[in-house]
Amino acid sequence: MSDRRAALQEGLVRLIEEGKEIVCVSVDSASRFKKVKDRYPQRIIECGICEQAGMGICAGLALQGLIPVISGYATFLTMRAFEQVRTDICRWFLNVKICGTDTGFSAQYAGFTHQALEDIAILSTLENIVICEPCDYEDTLLMSQYLLGDFHGPVYMRLGARGGEENFFERHREIQMGCFEPLSAETFSGPVDVVIIALGQLVGVGMEVVERLEKRGYRVFLFNARFVKPLSVEMLQKITCATSLIVTLEEHSKVGGLGDVLWRSFQGFDRVPRFLKFGALNNFGFSGKRVALLEKCGLHAQRVEELIVRTLNNGLEVR
Repeated sequence: MSDRRAALQEGLVRLIEEGKEIVCVSVDSASRFKKVKDRYPQRIIECGICEQAGMGICAGLALQGLIPVISGYATFLTMRAFEQVRTDICRWFLNVKICGTDTGFSAQYAGFTHQALEDIAILSTLENIVICEPCDYEDTLLMSQYLLGDFHGPVYMRLGARGGEENFFERHREIQMGCFEPLSAETFSGPVDVVIIALGQLVGVGMEVVERLEKRGYRVFLFNARFVKPLSVEMLQKITCATSLIVTLEEHSKVGGLGDVLWRSFQGFDRVPRFLKFGALNNFGFSGKRVALLEKCGLHAQRVEELIVRTLNNGLEVR
């Protein structure tokens, strides 16, 4: 497999081999750490289905100078254990790495109990935490090295379910904290008609939308978001000055996700372009095949293209 969960395992093994004091905390989620368990079983702590206790253990490990990495369903890590993330980890800026899997609709038929569509909204209220989502296998390797190995502080990394994920690029640009990854050119420069900022696996939808719009003659720039929090103010100012329309794509509720974080960030700027947010219709989700659920929410290239063109032609603003 070459999905993001597999990349996380590979990244953890590499960090341990480099001498990083990684300890993996499982909450009945040892499949996320299979490679580590096979090679370094002493680096695994199994808590059972106890996300709150798992977070408390992570806090204790971090206080001892270790680097705890906890992984499991994103819904349970963020909702059940929010108090521990807030009070035990973020308040004291502890070096705990939280890797939430099965985000968005990737849990598919498990339904709304297991589909994480509000995890960004929940954690973005907290100070002292980095919220991020790589888009594919190679991107996950890079972000794991940087955020789990080199960066000191609380991190929440979103990942999909096992299998069935696309790999967009064999090589990605180096990680810069709070910065999007440009995908359309070597350097970002305006003016352009549209800037599309896609999070995670929706980079694939963004790439298809760019192709469709360019065939219509529009100038489009695509970013792999990577980060939701923090965000570089300098980068955001460049984006707002270079386009008349910003579009966000995310497999998360429209409320409280990347789109809302960006919109709040733009409020302090002198110039704010028109803004389109694409996300899940609500945070309760639906049971079904991921592709069908994305289409139900309008998270497919044809629908995104239609609304962008309508907005550019009619001056319509949709939020």
